[in-house]
Amino acid sequence: MYKKLIILSIITLLWISKGKTKTTRYIELGINQSQFRNESCKSKIGPSIGMGFNYYPINSCGLFVGSGLVYQNKRMLLEGRTWPSTLEPEYASWIITGDLDISILYLEVPLTIGYSFRVLSQFSSSSYAGYSFSFPLKDNTRHTENEIREIKPDERGTHNFDYLLVDESGVSWSNNYHIGFRFSYSRFALTTSYVRALSFTKDIEGINIKSKLDSYKISFAVTF
Repeated sequence: MYKKLIILSIITLLWISKGKTKTTRYIELGINQSQFRNESCKSKIGPSIGMGFNYYPINSCGLFVGSGLVYQNKRMLLEGRTWPSTLEPEYASWIITGDLDISILYLEVPLTIGYSFRVLSQFSSSSYAGYSFSFPLKDNTRHTENEIREIKPDERGTHNFDYLLVDESGVSWSNNYHIGFRFSYSRFALTTSYVRALSFTKDIEGINIKSKLDSYKISFAVTF
């Protein structure tokens, strides 16, 4: 639903635009902090770098549409989890207890609509919302095995593991709801944003994790 509303709004803006238009471009550098919504985990800080543009179809109005490319390393730590020693848990001989240090490099493509208004001569403020896609580029997750013990005869086939192993090639992509605020002075801007997942992230480093991955970001940008 969000996607359809945003695309319809952008098409409407482009259709009604008349006269002189304006486009601002920017590059940004910042940090993000991510967490699973359905899993208890420790959030870790990762870097974020990107570029994008905002298009004002009516120069005299603060309404704009925007998009860009953002590279983000999303990091979390899952501690004290258990998983079997083989793909088929009923035949596993060992229970592995360890930590999952999750580190995934994403390419995020936002599509937003927002409004900007001037506060003072060189100060302005913007708010925006939209839809974004997160495509995993590389999964650098590491497994730390803290304890390995043999499964007892009465546990075989009945033990309740936290996760199971899966024979998958990579992390799933996700779609998200995106909201943010930007405070600008001249050509410089400070941006804060929140990305709320609409779909599940699955199969991180061969583990059947299935959860929604939300993140916060703060970045410094230069416009040109």
